[in-house]
Amino acid sequence: MNEDEILPFDFERDMGDVLQTWSETGWFEGEERQEKQIRAFFEANDGRSVVGQIAGRTESVTHRTLGFMRYDQSEIPAGGITAVTTSRIARKRGLASRGTARSVAHLGDEGAAVALLGMFEQGFYDRFGFGVGPYENEVYVYPGALNVPVDYRTPERFDLEEDIEEVHAAMVTRYLPHGGLVIGGERSTSAGLQIDDEVRVFGYRTDGAISHFVAVTSKGEHGPDRIIQWAYATQTQCLELLRMVQEWGDQVDLVRFTEPRWMQAQDLIVHPGHEFRRTGGSKAESRIDADAWWQLRILDLQTCIRAMRPSDEAFSVSVQVSDPIDRHLRDGGYEGSWTSLEGTWNLRFGETNRAERIEGIAPGDADVVTSVGALSRWWFGVVPASTLAVLGEIEADPDVLTSLDRLTAHLPKPQIGWDL
Repeated sequence: MNEDEILPFDFERDMGDVLQTWSETGWFEGEERQEKQIRAFFEANDGRSVVGQIAGRTESVTHRTLGFMRYDQSEIPAGGITAVTTSRIARKRGLASRGTARSVAHLGDEGAAVALLGMFEQGFYDRFGFGVGPYENEVYVYPGALNVPVDYRTPERFDLEEDIEEVHAAMVTRYLPHGGLVIGGERSTSAGLQIDDEVRVFGYRTDGAISHFVAVTSKGEHGPDRIIQWAYATQTQCLELLRMVQEWGDQVDLVRFTEPRWMQAQDLIVHPGHEFRRTGGSKAESRIDADAWWQLRILDLQTCIRAMRPSDEAFSVSVQVSDPIDRHLRDGGYEGSWTSLEGTWNLRFGETNRAERIEGIAPGDADVVTSVGALSRWWFGVVPASTLAVLGEIEADPDVLTSLDRLTAHLPKPQIGWDL
């Protein structure tokens, strides 16, 4: 056996070492409740993890999960890199890099057209072809300062064990904007929501089935509370959930939630400027922050281009793509069938859209020269091609950039609505 190896995860062999690694990185504090959920989290993905071993002991683990995503008006297969952890003694040995690259490639093997992950720092995952997503607004507000224009209705309390099939079904059938993500099944949803903190779920039923809810963590008697997940099928249901939160103001000083793309939450705050000034600098400071915390990359360019809206104006372009994941796959001993996007492609847009690999174009002679990360950001509507060109991430003539911008100009900023 080599001193360092990347291997498929084996629950009996690796779970104890994984818990030790999660403890060293501060992800696991030894609580019996949390250990139960971590074990369930790894059992739920049916072995879709890889580990890095040093001298036969597991010191790194990469967890992945399959699902689907809303792209504009289409639904495409997607996958998430849902945990990457390395022990204190395994740093700077490339285990996390090789494990991440292998996991990305395995998602491609399993049919995912796109891979996504939550990042600890921008730049690390660029090495595997990922590009950063857009800012999302995080709203911090005193619940009593909300004025939501719907009637209050007494909610129900749901259980993440007994009601998990309905809770997960509500997540699958929830309002999915452009970028909306669903990964995993009932067991994955239950364990994933409960790993970090105790979670309480409140919401409503429609025609006897759970239709909209919030999953909430609380810190002490007066909060802050955090909505870590919510599901609703209509915008009115979303407002009903916020109306429920409004009633918590007699006890909770602060609640935090991710602002849905379709609304501007400040419209629901009474005298927002005064509220922000009044609480500024306190432990219960009301504010709205912006953060870009997740990344994505294309795995299957043909599927992704086909999903784009038909174009009234036929357009064809050759694109030379660099994909940095190849080196990490070679180092990690990957032997699957997925291939990176490295190479030159012909992209055709019109009544139908197509992407084909092509040969015979010398480096630098393609109409567009870019990386898979930048290409993914353009395709997803995160940043226009013309902006990426100014940043030095795309090389193309101005008329080509204009055509590329036109193809994605209608896309709203994506929002995945799932904690990776």
